[in-house]
Amino acid sequence: MVEYIVVLVFGVMVMTVGPGGDVLLDFLGVLNDNYQGYSYATSLSTLPDHDNLALYAVDTLDMEGEIANLSNISITGALSEAVPGLPTAEEVIAEGLENVLSF
Repeated sequence: MVEYIVVLVFGVMVMTVGPGGDVLLDFLGVLNDNYQGYSYATSLSTLPDHDNLALYAVDTLDMEGEIANLSNISITGALSEAVPGLPTAEEVIAEGLENVLSF
């Protein structure tokens, strides 16, 4: 235990006395500069518009509907125009039932 105290006292003396006596002051200056930079960076970021993910999802889905209304194109209409050969869900289900029940 005495060895630890001697090493600790020697370490404190090295940092505070002698040619490197300003090491602690430099270290405190670096900590201060880093804190100043961090606080400045966080002050530039905007606050989130939503308190949780559920509210964000609701607003996102509403925006999708608004975009569709503004462009007068529905999502299913856009898909059917982009890929006209896609069958509808009802056609897929009917075809699946026919294949299963045709044994």
